[in-house]
Formats: sequence, structure tokens, C-alpha cells
Amino acid sequence: MGQVNVNPPPASDSGFGAGMIIGIILLILIVLVLIFYAGPQIFGGGTTPRSLIDTLSSAVLA
Repeated sequence: MGQVNVNPPPASDSGFGAGMIIGIILLILIVLVLIFYAGPQIFGGGTTPRSLIDTLSSAVLA
């Protein structure tokens, strides 16, 4: 009589778990909040934007 394996190998767990999906969603939300709230301070540069007419008129006069 042959030997019988009573403990079969565990099934492979492929794919994302719920924790991974929640983590990705939280990361996306954090990035969006940073862009909307801190974006003007980060990307603004502290200078006032000039209009296209002002830029062209100063280029023509110079």
C-alpha cells in the first residue's frame, strides 16, 4: 500500500488582496489631496502670472 499525503500543498494566492486595494486607494487619495491643497504653493513659484498681451507688448517694445 502506498503512502498518502494527508496535507495537500496550500493553494497559491494569486491576485490582489483587500489590503492591497485599500492601500492603493489611500495612496491615490493622499496624492490628490496634496495636489489640490498644496499644489499652488508648490507649483506656483511665487510669481504673478503675466497675460499674453503684456508678454507680447514687452517683447515688441524691447
